[in-house]
Order: sequence, then structure tokens, then C-alpha cells
Amino acid sequence: MEENEYQNFKLTFSWNGEKFHGYQQQPNVFTVQEAISKAWFILTKETVTLTGCSRLDAGVHANCFVLNFQSRTKYSLDRILKGLNGIFHSHLHLDISLYSVEHVESDFHARFSANGKHYRYLIWNGFSEHAFLTRRCWHVRSKLDKSELFLQFQNYVGEHDFSAFRAVDCGAKNTQKKIYKIHTQFHPVYPECIIIDIWGDGFLKNMIRNMVGTAVDIASNKLPKNTITEGFLHKNRNQMGVCAPAWGLTLMQVFYSDIELNSSLKAQTFFPSPC
Repeated sequence: MEENEYQNFKLTFSWNGEKFHGYQQQPNVFTVQEAISKAWFILTKETVTLTGCSRLDAGVHANCFVLNFQSRTKYSLDRILKGLNGIFHSHLHLDISLYSVEHVESDFHARFSANGKHYRYLIWNGFSEHAFLTRRCWHVRSKLDKSELFLQFQNYVGEHDFSAFRAVDCGAKNTQKKIYKIHTQFHPVYPECIIIDIWGDGFLKNMIRNMVGTAVDIASNKLPKNTITEGFLHKNRNQMGVCAPAWGLTLMQVFYSDIELNSSLKAQTFFPSPC
């Protein structure tokens, strides 16, 4: 590599979102982007501009978060992998891990090159608790009609205007999104844990959390059964359900090829753990 030649790096991370104020760097709060930028500077003494696949709300977890950036570093991929993980865990003491690092084509963009994402939301419906699972779930203690809950989630599948399901401060110009598939199941060991897997071409700010909150409010008889379908028509956030808490949401996977996306959509079983 020439002295001034940049290369495009693609890095894949996982993290526990409890102590982060989301991914996107913001003033006066600690974010994942800030943590990664700091770790990269410690390793290479280089300041880079990170491009993430998603903003992610404060408290949301990542099983597979992809970002890219241009760098002049001559460090090997193996040294970067080991070096950054050492800095995260031993120096910064952060619950974030780098899974893979690779060179990619110059036109690869972590956000705009993606053609789909898979998110998972966890609900814990019961009075008993689990030391690990419950803290990663939205603990709903009120009685839920589980059959109705699962049925309501299927109303989201397809292409719709999700204006009624976005945050009031969401600035996205395009509110038309396509939900490819929603798979709902009970945890195979702990039936109190409800696992909701959602695949889509893109998501608005707070969209999944508002989708989940609305479905739960319908299943607990707080909202009419036609709330979701009516929401696509009136587009009014104030007539929908609560926004489910961030700690129940995990970005599971980002897809950059139709083969990857179609393979995931055709799968019949999914790993039951939050990550």
C-alpha cells in the first residue's frame, strides 16, 4: 500500500447496549461510535470517520453491527482484531466486541449497501424471573392474549406507510417500508419469554419498538383489534400503543446480498438466545 493510499475497512461488532446512548455520536452522552473512534485512535493514532449500518436507539443491543471507514493503516487484519478487542476489554472496560475485520471495495457503504435487516424483540410475560433473560426482555406483567399477539404481528408484514409507528422527532422523508417476514415463538425452555423476529428493508426511528408496544396493547385489550391496520391509514402516532423499552431490542443481522437475505427468510428455526 502506498503511503497516502486509503483502504475501505468493514468491521462487524456486537455489544450490550445498557451503558451506551445508542450508536450515533452525540454531545454530552457516551455512544458506541465514540467508543470505537477512541479505541481506533488508541491503536493507530488515526482519526477516522465511521459509517454505521444503523443509528440504534439508546439501550438497544447489537448481535451483528456493521460499519466501514477509510484508513491508511498498514496494520494486519489480525492485529486490528486483537488490538481493538484488547483495548475495549482491558483498557476501556466496555461490553463491546469486534467479531471480524476485512478489506472491502471502495464503494461499500455500511448503510446504503444493505438490502435488509433482522431485528429481534423479547417480551417476558409472567411474574417469575430469570437472571439473564428477564433483564434483556420487556417484562409485561399484565395478562396477554398470546394468540392475538402473534396474529397482530402479521398485520405488519408487507409494504406500508409506517408514519404512525415512528418517533415524533423522526426526520426520515420516506416512511414507506417493507416488512419481509415476522416470526413469533416461545422460548423452548422458558415459555414466559416471547421471541419476535422481524425482517425488513429498513426501519424508522423507534419503529420496531412502537410496533411491539401497539401489538402488546391490543393483546392486553387496551386498544381495538383494528388499531394497526387503521394506523396505516390515519398515520397518527398518538392513536397507537406505547413505545416498548429499548433493552428488549437487538439488531441481529444486516444483509448485503440477496442470497444472505433469502436464506435467512427461508429458515424455519432460529437460535433462541437474545444474541
